[in-house]
Amino acid sequence: MIRRLGAAVGCALLTCCALLTGCTAAVDGTPSPRPATALQQVLPTPEQVDRAVGNRLDPTGPPVVGSIDLLPDGIGAGSEVTPADCLGAATPLMRSVYRDAAVTGVGLRDFSRFGEGLTVSSAHTGVVRLASDAEAARLFDGFVARWRSCAGTPVTVQLTPGAALVWTVTDVRVDRGILTATVLSGETGREPAFPTEHALGVAADCIVEADVAVTDVLPSRRVAAGRAAGLVRLMLDNVQSDG
Repeated sequence: MIRRLGAAVGCALLTCCALLTGCTAAVDGTPSPRPATALQQVLPTPEQVDRAVGNRLDPTGPPVVGSIDLLPDGIGAGSEVTPADCLGAATPLMRSVYRDAAVTGVGLRDFSRFGEGLTVSSAHTGVVRLASDAEAARLFDGFVARWRSCAGTPVTVQLTPGAALVWTVTDVRVDRGILTATVLSGETGREPAFPTEHALGVAADCIVEADVAVTDVLPSRRVAAGRAAGLVRLMLDNVQSDG
């Protein structure tokens, strides 16, 4: 998944200071807000990802922090998603899912590794900061309702007139404040589907998301096992530890 780093300039200097370093400032006598967790500190380290997924994954690059423009704007140029409302349940951190929210910052980090004997081949992690705790809670509640409405729904991504991806959102649940789903793809008459674990949670003014692609060649090991939820829990703890 291509990530694009947005740049903040000019009058956004104070906002960037809070976003990137956790600093705050009082303006015209207004009390300083609660210190903001630096978004890159919310994201998991490579070692934490390895422990959560059960095998080694390599970071595709350093953590990136920026504006909502950092989020992918769809799956690919010219692709069409049906139903569009279920894209956010099927794959994480889509710009269209957050476009109408009061997003003040985004942090992302991706991991991948391919080879024999690996059960998990990739993980995407991200944090989206909202304008307030209330806005983050409102958005989380909306995600719960939307994911539940998409359960069992095939989500088709038409890449070209003759090529499409089909994802099926399954096993949607909320457990201890974390929203999870298993997204199935690649099923054929001879091969069972490949599961991708998708999880999302909220803490303070942040929404955190993760997905984990389970691509083991052995069907007996190609099962969802709470790895993405573990990554989300870790990121939620990182947010809360600074509160």
